Amino acid sequence: MAALRFGLLGPVTSHYAGAPVTLGPPQRRAVLSALLLQPGQALTVAALRERVWPGPPPASAISAIHLHIHHLRRTLAQYDGPDSDPPARLTTHPGHTPETVSYLLHVAPDHVDACRFRHLADDGADHHARGDHHGALDRYDAALALWRGEPLTGLQPSAFVRHTRRALTEIHLDTARRRATALLATGAVSRATFALQDLHDQHPDDEATVIALARALCASGAESRAVHLLGAELERRHRTDGIRPPSLAHAHATLLLGTTGRRDAS
Repeated sequence: MAALRFGLLGPVTSHYAGAPVTLGPPQRRAVLSALLLQPGQALTVAALRERVWPGPPPASAISAIHLHIHHLRRTLAQYDGPDSDPPARLTTHPGHTPETVSYLLHVAPDHVDACRFRHLADDGADHHARGDHHGALDRYDAALALWRGEPLTGLQPSAFVRHTRRALTEIHLDTARRRATALLATGAVSRATFALQDLHDQHPDDEATVIALARALCASGAESRAVHLLGAELERRHRTDGIRPPSLAHAHATLLLGTTGRRDAS
């Protein structure tokens, strides 16, 4: 059966049976996004107000939220029929004041790309921890395929939007890194090294990616490149931030010790 699908990993979108659904202006999509990101949880008008506006909300904020909810309810109702499985719908919970009225969006988590993304990433990590690297790769690839760019593109940068973007981007980086590590575990050393180099280029300050790339280089027989990479990163961080991150320093020292030991043994 057809169902409404919602996209947050990029511009905020919705589709039904492959056709795009008109969601309205950015502020309305911000209200929808806040509800989609809290599955099974009612949000008060006061909470929605804080999530939608990047600064002090205007005096008309409460009435604007009620109006957006009204239009969203009408949009969802158009797809609430016998061919929808399950239908997405909004319910209202009365409050003592307009600010304490709350709304709950009933939607299957699997129909929201951000929720599915998190689930697949977690499932991949579980398979990875059990040593099922091929199963982990399948789930990591499925998760990363959902990514369409900066999450919640087009919404005003409220504190909630900024936090959500940052959290989802961190999960994306972690999943991409884990995918490369799983590739390495399956023997796909060249692919893992290429993926990690690309991640390092995009996120040069991510220490875990630098260390993973050094390990991949070692697995490919390029130990001297790995030593140089870690040493250069330590010097760069010391020069720019005045610190030598312990994780990088430990990885560098361990690699130097192992390299020296092998030379001595030969």
